[in-house]
Amino acid sequence: MRRLILFLAVTAALLAAGAAFDWRVDPFGDIYKPGALSAALSSHPNCLVSQELVGARYFAYKLDVFHRRPTRTFVIGSSRVLEIRAHPGEKDFANLGFPGSSPETILSMFRALPARPAQTAYIGVESFWFNPSFVVPVYRPSRFQLAKYLLSWATFHGGYNIVRQAHYILFDRWRREQVGKSCVIGRIYPSIAWNVDGSRTWSWELDPQRFPRFHAPPFTTDLNRLRNGFYANWTSFDTRRVKILEQALALARARGWHVVGFAPPEPPRYLHLLDTDPRIAPQWHEYLRLMPKIFHRYGFRWVGLEDSRSVPCTASEFPDAFHTDAVCSARIRARLDAAAQ
Repeated sequence: MRRLILFLAVTAALLAAGAAFDWRVDPFGDIYKPGALSAALSSHPNCLVSQELVGARYFAYKLDVFHRRPTRTFVIGSSRVLEIRAHPGEKDFANLGFPGSSPETILSMFRALPARPAQTAYIGVESFWFNPSFVVPVYRPSRFQLAKYLLSWATFHGGYNIVRQAHYILFDRWRREQVGKSCVIGRIYPSIAWNVDGSRTWSWELDPQRFPRFHAPPFTTDLNRLRNGFYANWTSFDTRRVKILEQALALARARGWHVVGFAPPEPPRYLHLLDTDPRIAPQWHEYLRLMPKIFHRYGFRWVGLEDSRSVPCTASEFPDAFHTDAVCSARIRARLDAAAQ
């Protein structure tokens, strides 16, 4: 019996030590690290936070950004809203968007935010959200999922490899590095980074000499390859997600928020594809028809920015033919601010 107890105690101690190591190193970005944001905010001027330290825990990071700022206006949506940022010197704006957003994540975020009035929300609504085949990634892991991650051999092995490259991580979980004209709180590869207002900055925007600007992939009409397959197998309009979006709007109205919905802009060639391809055009047109009605039903404005030429933005301001760059995103912000007046 003593040997069994000793064996169990040693096993528990080893598992606890491994979990502590995995928590500290976190090789796959499954642990949100509020201290990294604190380090970025404590620098003057503020540093950025490397994607390495945000990982997949966008929800926790964006919620933390909201609470660290006297937020009165925020934008929320998919990765296509991430370059929409605060004006110079503006302290009360936050970007709460993140990759993999959907009506479900927006409703969860609204419920998690404080119920104070006088908030202005800009909601970028994607058409592909209403494709029943679009799968929403896990954005708020359960305790079981977290424990499974911390006790995984793959996590431990990944952490070991990272520590071999950067021994300092055992003592300091991150470090400050100069990238172009900005400082970044990061680890090994501070490329894609997050501003303290929650907006994203591409690596080539930080330092075009160190990180080359990426180029858009060749135009394709293969829906399985186009934009990660978001439009593939889209044969019906997901009314369940429409109802979830309406729940979010109803909550915003009950709290006295001011909301502006918008369609993230499309470069001309892809707008033409969405508008004319018989596989997706009916659903695209239903999206354009339905969204203004839904937002107006709850007393909110809808801004149809789907045609990038109306913003205006040029095709070259979509570096990957999907996401807008900082210049185009600033024009989008101006259109949203005007609509909110």
